[in-house]
Formats: sequence, structure tokens, C-alpha cells
Amino acid sequence: MIRRALTWVALGPIAVAASLLFACYKVRLLRFLTASRLAAMAPGAVGIHLRRFWYRWTLAACGDALIVDWMAVLKAPSIRIGHRVFVGSFSFIAECELRDDVLIAHHVVVQGGPHTHEFERTDIPIREQAAGIHPVTIGPDVWIGTGARVLADVAPGTVVGAGAVVTRVAEPYAVLAGVPARTLRRRGHK
Repeated sequence: MIRRALTWVALGPIAVAASLLFACYKVRLLRFLTASRLAAMAPGAVGIHLRRFWYRWTLAACGDALIVDWMAVLKAPSIRIGHRVFVGSFSFIAECELRDDVLIAHHVVVQGGPHTHEFERTDIPIREQAAGIHPVTIGPDVWIGTGARVLADVAPGTVVGAGAVVTRVAEPYAVLAGVPARTLRRRGHK
């Protein structure tokens, strides 16, 4: 009982900091990505709670028990997150939907599709050509290993090995590895 009371007392200043960040975002003193990067810098349990408040107030959907570790950043307010999702340190999550029970290790990048910019025209710079964001859907029950890059949907129950680059959708419950990622086996079948 005392521990729970102390937890609520400790969360007070965190809620105030998150509220200040939220207010600056709402009155357009800060862009979403800038505010997310500021929230990412808070270390430890304080930072985890600050980011949980921030993302719950600003994302399109945010389930219970979200943990966004130190220096991990969610890029866009259109992101949808399910329940019990973990995002590891130094990960960068762009336009996507993370369903329930997704585990994302450290240094993972989830990008909004494989081709975010057109590049065929040579008369104008690539940065001025049309952008094509295609939100990626991950999960549920997916584990993405350290340093992986995700450019396509990840089917339910999939394990993505460390350093893999996912460029196409695999069958559910696949174990993926490599560049580009390919199916090594299925979970539950050795």
C-alpha cells in the first residue's frame, strides 16, 4: 500500500513534464517528432513513464503497458500501438501499427514501406519527388531482433532475427533471418 502511494507521488512530476510537452505540441511550439526526441532523452523508469504518458496522449491508439526504452523514438502521431508492446533503446519507429505483445529489440528501424521517395525523374532532386508512405503492420506476438530493419508487414507470431532486413511479408509463425530476410523455419517445427 505504501509502495503504491509512493509510486503515485513519484508519477506526479512525470505527469507534469508530459503535460508540458503535450501543451507545447498542441500549441505548435514543438513538432511531434521533436517532442518525441525530447521525451526519448529521459532515462530509467522516469523516462519510461514520461514516454508512456506522452504517447498515450498523442498517438492514434496506444494500449496498456507500453514500454518505450531510452533514446527510442516514435516518429508520427498516426502510429497505432496495441497492449504490452516493448520498443528497445535507440529504435526508430515510423508510420506503422504495432499489434499486441510485440517485442522490438534495440537499434531496430521500422520504416513506412520500402520506397518512401520516388527517384525515377532526373530533372528534379529526389527529395522533391513524391513520397509514398505505406504504414507497416507488425504482429501480434512478434519478436524483432537487434538491428533489424522492417520495410514490409510482419505476420503474426513471426520472429525476425538480429540484423535482418524484412522486405516482404512471410507466412505467420515464421523465423526470418538474412538480408533480405528469408524464412529459416516455422515456430513450433524444428
